[in-house]
Amino acid sequence: MMNDILIAGISGSVWAIDKRTGTEVWRTILEKALFSRSSPSDVSVLIDGDLIYAGCNGRVYGLSATTGEILWVNKMKGAGYNEISLAVQGVNTQFISRERVVNN
Repeated sequence: MMNDILIAGISGSVWAIDKRTGTEVWRTILEKALFSRSSPSDVSVLIDGDLIYAGCNGRVYGLSATTGEILWVNKMKGAGYNEISLAVQGVNTQFISRERVVNN
């Protein structure tokens, strides 16, 4: 089943999308914005077998690849609330980078 699914992380949530039809299979909201005036965070995602690892707001989540259920959360206490890069040996990695545009 995972070969037919695209996993996307955006605005504090993880989505599973059917690659053939574009239909949403499931969606998991990881965390709301930490402060009332802040926007939800970017999400890094990494698939490793039956698990999806998601990094958001300085936390790492383990999700079920088939249902999106949150299986565990590591709050990475003391590390802050920044974006998270994920890596597992033998698995492709993705890094979030932001380009800052300054208008003069």
